[in-house]
Amino acid sequence: MKRAYTTPVSQLFTEDYYPLVKMAWEEDCPEEDITSVSLFPPDKKTSAYLNAREEGILCGSGVLEALRSLSQEDLDSKFFFRDGERFKTGDTIAELQGSLLVLLRIERILLNFLQYLSGIATETAKVVDRFGNRGLMILDTRKTLPGYRKLAKYAVYCGGGSNHRLNLSEMAMIKDNHLVLFEHASIPVKKIRDRFPGRLVELEIDSLDQLDDALKADPDVLLLDNFNLEDTKKAIEIARSEKPRIRIECSGRITPEKLEALSGFDGVGVSMGYLTHTTRFLDLGLDIRTDHSWDL
Repeated sequence: MKRAYTTPVSQLFTEDYYPLVKMAWEEDCPEEDITSVSLFPPDKKTSAYLNAREEGILCGSGVLEALRSLSQEDLDSKFFFRDGERFKTGDTIAELQGSLLVLLRIERILLNFLQYLSGIATETAKVVDRFGNRGLMILDTRKTLPGYRKLAKYAVYCGGGSNHRLNLSEMAMIKDNHLVLFEHASIPVKKIRDRFPGRLVELEIDSLDQLDDALKADPDVLLLDNFNLEDTKKAIEIARSEKPRIRIECSGRITPEKLEALSGFDGVGVSMGYLTHTTRFLDLGLDIRTDHSWDL
């Protein structure tokens, strides 16, 4: 099963992290870290260990390259896990070596990115492990923090989930606020295909009463929004009978019970905003090596 409607966010580059990391760098320390520069000389070097305080899926290791660029200091690092790999409580995820002042300065920024993105990847993996292997396509949404869209969707992908459209330009989605302005769904579907041939067109409906009109419009993806379980089953059966090649997606009111029931319909997509908009930070820590005999 393809893990994206369009192009999956299967990798990130330094330039994807850099604008957000630069903003975080300037926000966190506009002048100096007055605590650290008061306590330690600038020439001290040390090691630090990124340790897991709970199990999870790693995501966001590329943030370190952006931090290295901003600090303009030599900062060596070795990750023992790659993005998308599972670690256990107590595992050392990475070792960092370099200036003590730099390590102390980047600590919070590094953790913020890694904890947030690893939290998304870990929560996604829980859903995918339970339902993804039973035929459901677990999709993300555009419910992401401003500026973090690509990073958050990458985290979903690292957790084994699938990517919906990255932005409004990648594919069309005709929602209720569009549809209400047309007599029939076929009108906006045709308008979009005429102007942007080759782009996927998704059509959202929120009741069985709209199903017949929606199927006549022949969208690429039919979205059943906030359907109860009984109506969901009925809509899928009708749609697959009349349009065997149509993709079907469900969203809204997605409970574990509903996922359990939907897993009987192989290939159905389930978009879940909570994967990115309510994820808690995963508990990771950066611990400075303490076996030094410095004269401070």
